[in-house]
Amino acid sequence: MGMNLFILATFLLSVLIGWIVIPQIVLISKKKRLFDALSARKSHTGHIPRLGGVSFFPTFLLSLTFFLGLRYSFGYVFEPDVQIDSFTDLLFLIPGVVLLFFIGLADDLAGISYRIKFLAQIISACLIIFTEDYITNLGGLFGIYEMNDYLGIALTILFVVFITNAFNLIDGIDGLCSGLAMLSLIAFVWWFTWTGMYIYSMMAAAMLGVIVPFFYFNVGNKNLKIFMGDTGSLILGYIIAILGLKFYNMNVGNDAYGFEAAPAILLGLLFIPAFDTCWVFFERLSLKLSPFHPDRRHIHHKVLKLGFKHIHCTLIILILQTGFILMNVLLKNININILVCMNLILGVIMVKTIDYMGRRRTIPSGKTIKVKE
Repeated sequence: MGMNLFILATFLLSVLIGWIVIPQIVLISKKKRLFDALSARKSHTGHIPRLGGVSFFPTFLLSLTFFLGLRYSFGYVFEPDVQIDSFTDLLFLIPGVVLLFFIGLADDLAGISYRIKFLAQIISACLIIFTEDYITNLGGLFGIYEMNDYLGIALTILFVVFITNAFNLIDGIDGLCSGLAMLSLIAFVWWFTWTGMYIYSMMAAAMLGVIVPFFYFNVGNKNLKIFMGDTGSLILGYIIAILGLKFYNMNVGNDAYGFEAAPAILLGLLFIPAFDTCWVFFERLSLKLSPFHPDRRHIHHKVLKLGFKHIHCTLIILILQTGFILMNVLLKNININILVCMNLILGVIMVKTIDYMGRRRTIPSGKTIKVKE
């Protein structure tokens, strides 16, 4: 019970700090005219600050370290091995987040090349190697179990960079990136608490806490509306990727928790951002475009074309994501390859159905119905 109170307190402190700090960021941004630039690809009008993500890392770090310190002061300690592993992970997580914080902030304030952002993501992902918490077993995916360490390290770096990018790219309409992050973080808080990995549940709770007030100001407060910018989405994606890796390594090849298809369950937790990124890259490459070519092919753009408002699009996509999470958890013990195929088939059906419904909104004369975005 005592540890659960520390987790709850970490979450509540993050909520409180976010509730105080985010409005101040909005006011300062308006005073200094630090707004999100308008363009043909943007789905908003008006001058909206985009520095909400500046609050994420300081709030996360303050809440987490404060209650970790209090916990040890009150004598709530881990077994030595668990304690060393947890703190090693945290010590290498922090420099990775700091690097992405500076890169994201530079992009939000002045704009930088996607190549620089990509390089920063790779460097941050490489730090995970020092924790020795990289992928070494695919749990039967494609018939592969144990892997060579070098291949596992390369796959781990690819996974972290991919998920970091996925959350960065899905951040296109109000509440979507933060809403998807909340679903993943809630699952991680529950999971790590249930398994007794309390530092990781506190990490997830600290991140979740600051997302809650941000979601409110992003979606529900017109006067203090703010975007998270690259600073926020990069940090969110990176922390969720690290938590996902820990979840994966605790479950793959381990029957203790009853999740036989651990890679597929992790895919379910991150399905919409991950699948959307793959699908958009595939569409662009099929048209001989760069996978990073800016356009309006993401799932939220497709749903917007159906005539829904931002909040309704967000709710629809969050409901779909919840469905994928529940499906994968309920089917956690079936063959992993079957479960992965089910996810991919349903993902294709989802996108194709939305595309078909979007085409149905085309007037016979060939003119497209104007969609208010």
